[in-house]
Amino acid sequence: MRELVLTKEDNALHAYVLEGRSLVEYYTASSDAQCSLGDIFLGEVIQVVRGLNAVFVNIGLQREGFLHYTDVGPELILQQSYLSALRSGKTPVINDPAQVTSLPKDGNISDYVQVGDWLFVQVVKEMTENKGPRLTTNLGLTGHALVLLPFSADVGVSHRVMNPELRYAWRERLKQLYKPPYGLILRTNGAAAAFEEVSAEYAQLISRWESFLSDIKTKRPPYRLNDDDSLSHLLSEALSHLPQTIYLTNENLYRRVQHYLNTHPMPQLPALRLYRRPEQLKNIFDPDYQKRTLLGRTVTLPNGAYLVIEHTEALHVIDVNTGSLPAKSASVDEVIFQTNLLATQEIARQLRLRDLGGIIIVDFIDMKNPEHRQKVEERLREAMRSDRAKHSILPMSEIGLVQITRQRRRQPIEFLESYPCPVCHGTGKYTHPDELLVRIQKAFSAWSALYPRLPLRLRVHPVWLSQWREVYPFHQNWIWGLFPHRWIYVQAEPAFSISQAELLTHQGELIAALE
Repeated sequence: MRELVLTKEDNALHAYVLEGRSLVEYYTASSDAQCSLGDIFLGEVIQVVRGLNAVFVNIGLQREGFLHYTDVGPELILQQSYLSALRSGKTPVINDPAQVTSLPKDGNISDYVQVGDWLFVQVVKEMTENKGPRLTTNLGLTGHALVLLPFSADVGVSHRVMNPELRYAWRERLKQLYKPPYGLILRTNGAAAAFEEVSAEYAQLISRWESFLSDIKTKRPPYRLNDDDSLSHLLSEALSHLPQTIYLTNENLYRRVQHYLNTHPMPQLPALRLYRRPEQLKNIFDPDYQKRTLLGRTVTLPNGAYLVIEHTEALHVIDVNTGSLPAKSASVDEVIFQTNLLATQEIARQLRLRDLGGIIIVDFIDMKNPEHRQKVEERLREAMRSDRAKHSILPMSEIGLVQITRQRRRQPIEFLESYPCPVCHGTGKYTHPDELLVRIQKAFSAWSALYPRLPLRLRVHPVWLSQWREVYPFHQNWIWGLFPHRWIYVQAEPAFSISQAELLTHQGELIAALE
């Protein structure tokens, strides 16, 4: 049974997807978010990198968006024609996309896009701490049953609709529905909808897109076209597979969800349950408990074994451990086999829940029996069939390693708040006091020489004050010898990191800082 829990906390909406009362997916949307997955922007090209076969596009975020040639389609030609007419004050006209020639697969983006060009782009991968969002010109306006494709002649059916007869029937219907230049793709949800409902949503999406085009006539990039409320973004993801029941903890949120369900064609509306007191919901789902037990570094399995999940810049590693289980059993091989089978279900859930992407290495407990390795690999593939993200699983090695590649579009979810260590900044190593003192002396010696008679104050982490008082002569917090032939007042600052320091006048005027 699939259920959905919607809550509003700290100016953000949270959606928890449950299967059998077990948390499998999580989505969040902030009302003040600058960018969300699926947002469409009018952007301006600010850099063309021929070597990368890509361009960087200003869409108004802290980091420029990245547009690769492989994410550019024939609709680019129509977009450029439309935007060129718009910039020159002419009436834009969109030609039939079927008459546009496809771009060559081995082409270079610099042959089609130049610095200063305006483009319609859509976010296909969210911005991270060190990377801007991944963009595409293949625009898609998502409804519940359909995806509208502006500037496109494509008509298709989701690959998840497996019935060949149903696929063929819908494809023929969609061809009759198609109106240039608005391509369309039937989503999995739409396969069970009535044709009249799909047709109505198609007209609704076209009207919505045309209102966007009307809005940009007086705009300049960067500009976000689909300035939707955060709830629409959230529901479009969370309702990709319809739940039987939606639980809510806010009356206003209840009315908004009810309106969304009534205005989007669905084969069967989920039941809505309102809990005016959030504590009543804990009988069904306790978000705080799930966060603590599911999203830490260690995840416990029902039999007492556990997973250890580590994240690095290059990949994610999941290690399966038995704990003390083998010591309690006479058949160690069977315990290891059953533990690995059990771990496959939790691994599949964790990948969906945390939205881990890129390269994922799973280190199962070593199994001597080749048949056991084969069964564990098959169970893992079966458990990941419900994962909507594109993924690939390579065969298990003889030592129990499985390599998974998985597409990630959102930032990995970390429920448990964590902060860099103020001592090592996450490296696991810290600077030796002598080395830090050399850095401070080099950074501040010139400034110290400029103020030979002026009392100076040095602000550092408390650990250095304690260390230096054991090495240098001192009187209260005045220390002799940190800088040649003078006293320096050292002030402990607990909020500083271990490598941070500031040199000030004794009255508090900042002279220099070291990060």
